[in-house]
Amino acid sequence: MRFAERLRDSSKRHGSRIVLALDITGPQATRAERAESLLTEVSGSLAGVKVNFQLLLPQGLQGLAGVAKICAREGLPLIADIKLNDIESTNLETVEMLYGGGFDAVIANPFTGHNEGLSKVIARAKELEKGVILLVYMSHAGAEEGYALKVGEEPMYMMFARKVRDWDADGAIVSAKSLDIIKEVRRTLNPWQVILSPGIGFQGGEADKAVKAGTDIAIVGRTIIDAKSPQAMLRELNLSVTDS
Repeated sequence: MRFAERLRDSSKRHGSRIVLALDITGPQATRAERAESLLTEVSGSLAGVKVNFQLLLPQGLQGLAGVAKICAREGLPLIADIKLNDIESTNLETVEMLYGGGFDAVIANPFTGHNEGLSKVIARAKELEKGVILLVYMSHAGAEEGYALKVGEEPMYMMFARKVRDWDADGAIVSAKSLDIIKEVRRTLNPWQVILSPGIGFQGGEADKAVKAGTDIAIVGRTIIDAKSPQAMLRELNLSVTDS
């Protein structure tokens, strides 16, 4: 089963189109413990979980074993947000360690290219029934300085959207704030490929509008993590996209 299918299946089973970005900050010694506590509280209402360097760097794979165990137990796909961007040999070593450590997918930067960049990573992911998601348009203001640059008359993000399709990756990361870009990317991808959209809440994006534009899964971090009641906030977010 392809990762995109597994993510959609988890979304249906849990009645959620939200991936929790476990961007836990504060004292490094307690980050994994706090991440596990939050994940235990809200796991039944998520489509998946995303971890980036806030946890990966201080905790390492061994320190995140508890997070991976909860995700496996609850059937939640676990995504490593490392924006993989190196030569083929390094990329392969990286994904082997991440997949072996309980991660189900990695986010990669298409800037690194296909030949001797990501081609064997995507092939290896298929072999292991894991996933590779390509970064198409980020959610911070400076994204337009790179991802919106034009090559000829075409913006870079559209070139990257076609790479998602043509390289047979599992999906694309597209900012929830960029509704027109979501629509363009959705028209470009194969129907089975997924769009995941960050930038919701603190960065100004709205989950329901992103889903209406073509997003499959909304990525939400601080809006849930910093809420007085994370479960109540997640419930509100899930309701907002139910009829989108």
